[in-house]
Amino acid sequence: MFGIIVDTEFAWGFQARVVGLSKTTPSFYYPPPTTFLGAIAEAIARKSCLGEDKGKKIAIMLGEKVLALGIRPINCIPIKYSDINRIISIRILGELGLVPDPRDFTKSFDSPARGKTLMMSYDDNPPVLRWLLVLDDNKLSFNGKTFSLLDKKYFWAIHRLGSKESRVSVLNVGVVENIEENFGMIVTKYSFPMVDGVTPEEQLQVRWMYEIYTDPRKLGYDKTENPLVSYMMGENLVTYSIPIKETGDPEFRIKVSKPAVAYKIRDEYVVGWEKQ
Repeated sequence: MFGIIVDTEFAWGFQARVVGLSKTTPSFYYPPPTTFLGAIAEAIARKSCLGEDKGKKIAIMLGEKVLALGIRPINCIPIKYSDINRIISIRILGELGLVPDPRDFTKSFDSPARGKTLMMSYDDNPPVLRWLLVLDDNKLSFNGKTFSLLDKKYFWAIHRLGSKESRVSVLNVGVVENIEENFGMIVTKYSFPMVDGVTPEEQLQVRWMYEIYTDPRKLGYDKTENPLVSYMMGENLVTYSIPIKETGDPEFRIKVSKPAVAYKIRDEYVVGWEKQ
């Protein structure tokens, strides 16, 4: 069992939209945990010359090793908004049939409002989010190759969190192997899942919001289903409490009991699941 701390700096913000609603779906406040796992998986596939298309399978394997995954803002606040984008429209349209079609360009495009999240910095530095990831194993085997997740080069190679426009730069990567498991009353600054064994007690610094994400441990729970379909069906989901920085660092006092666990990394706690 080991922990990884990653600081990501955003160029402007990110786009990672809620699926299953209308074509004008909103963005999340922060990139979902599965988006972060996907970014790591893409970096592993690219650095190991496996091809980016292998990233999905690697992300599923990473998710099976996750014990905790939390995020906290260092110097920024998320602002959700929508703007108009011209996109290619892929659909079946009356007598024209499948579009896009060169016979009618006007019907081959659409201009919906698409949700995005701007990360606004409180100081003169670019906006930074800190990720704290706990994995139960440092080895990942794929296609006859074994990769060490203690190798920082995979985390340094993360370059986006969300759509292709959601560019980020990695500022710092730290690996911690001495991790304590804690129960009882703790104070955390990181987002945490509202699962069995987690009892929120008091918000010490406001404000905290709630978002529903795909469970990062269950990306491959049903190998025959697309994770997007599972999200729209309301399956394999987990509610996260997320911190919004307004004045000081957001803090939440929570009571943790099995099957949940509070993992202590250095002087901070991140809440997750018990090792099976």
